[in-house]
Amino acid sequence: MTDQEYEQLIVKCYRSKTVAILGYENNGGQQRAKFLRNHGIEVLIGLRLGDEQWELAQQDGFTVLPVWEAAERAQVMQVW
Repeated sequence: MTDQEYEQLIVKCYRSKTVAILGYENNGGQQRAKFLRNHGIEVLIGLRLGDEQWELAQQDGFTVLPVWEAAERAQVMQVW
């Protein structure tokens, strides 16, 4: 499977779903959140209260919620 085919499969599976990205670090969470959003998928960022990445995720245009609230609202969760 090529990278492009893999990306198309992800978008197809997540279409019409809300995805919670739990964590917003440079090691993948930020890139995955932006990838999904750029493909029309609703993305929530779940972080611990007081997390230093909270403000950055908001500045990047994401809805940021406490981890458990993001998990309750989403149909799919990814932990980074």
